[in-house]
Amino acid sequence: MKHSWSVQAFRLMVWMVCVAGMIQGLLIPLLTMLLEEKGVHAGTNGLSASALYIGMLIASPLGPVVIRRFGVKKTILLGTSIVMVATSFFPVFSGFWVWTGLRLIVGIGDSFMHYATQLWITMNAPGEERGRRISQYGFAYGLGFGIGPLGLNLLAFGQAVPFLAALSILAVSFYLATRLKLAATSDELKESEVEKGHTRLGKVYRLGFIAFCSPLIYGLLETALTGNFPIVGLREGIEKSWISIFISAFVWGSLLFQVPLGVFGDKIGRKNLLLIVCSLGSLGMFLIPLFLSNVLYLFVSFMLIGGLVGSLFSLGLAFAADLLPSRLLPVANVIASVHFSIGSIIGPYTGGHLIEKAGGNALFVLIGCVLAGYVLMIVLEKIVNRPKPIGNKDRQAV
Repeated sequence: MKHSWSVQAFRLMVWMVCVAGMIQGLLIPLLTMLLEEKGVHAGTNGLSASALYIGMLIASPLGPVVIRRFGVKKTILLGTSIVMVATSFFPVFSGFWVWTGLRLIVGIGDSFMHYATQLWITMNAPGEERGRRISQYGFAYGLGFGIGPLGLNLLAFGQAVPFLAALSILAVSFYLATRLKLAATSDELKESEVEKGHTRLGKVYRLGFIAFCSPLIYGLLETALTGNFPIVGLREGIEKSWISIFISAFVWGSLLFQVPLGVFGDKIGRKNLLLIVCSLGSLGMFLIPLFLSNVLYLFVSFMLIGGLVGSLFSLGLAFAADLLPSRLLPVANVIASVHFSIGSIIGPYTGGHLIEKAGGNALFVLIGCVLAGYVLMIVLEKIVNRPKPIGNKDRQAV
């Protein structure tokens, strides 16, 4: 793929991923809250929340095929259309199975939107700007995901109003995407390039496995919080408006820290940065149950912890781009999306069952343990790959 960088096109890509994040950030807690009020079991409710990411997982391997056939622009339009159609049915029908099926369809559309925008940026951004552009991509997604839960406040005007607001935003986005102008070479992935990427799947994993764990963990913690915390909050007697604020605070924290962490990562290395933020994030998650009765402390905790671990997806992408040659980036993007989807499926389902079995505090213990496990993995990887000291014989040979 030839470079065909365009700032105007980049801005639209950023807007589209922001909208995708906004729809996810709205639908996950909104539907979880509505199903909780209908008396749906927390574990079953979490399974329904996972459906969106099951759809993303199903569609992720299809991303290269769709782009190769239709191009980046048409893939974005296809994904937006799928999300629009599914979202329009949420206020028309109700019930666990219908909403779960619609969530799965939304996940398929979101996957096409994510993959097309993400791949275009990583493949076309100038090398000296790649880290910054990927960071801005992550910022845009986080911004949308942070705005989404605020739509819960529209429930005061009727159950259908949040869905109608989402549809209006999607319609505007679809129109803007139709005006997107890309060079022909930017709209096409050569079949040989994609095939080579798939045949080197083992090599990509071997070189970038530690980086690909980051999107998986981010998907798990993000969806566990957005999909399960409304249940914990309602059972703790927290008002709905505060629940939406807490979820948004987590995302807003990640936005505040995203660029500073990116700069810091350039200085100390992304592996060292992941070690620091996950260690502090794990500690924060273990402490959150102490603050459930105090909304001010809880707000500050969510914002600080979100600031630390809310950049895990973009950090993982940038880390993978550091580790891998550019010809392997298409398959690396697929792997990152698949890992994110797997984590997003595990998060709300596991969290929901733990809430039923062990109470709301178990949700934060789960996330804290996952982050601590990643820290241990990074430490072990650093020890295994530590350069061996030069022995006396080697020195003499030199």
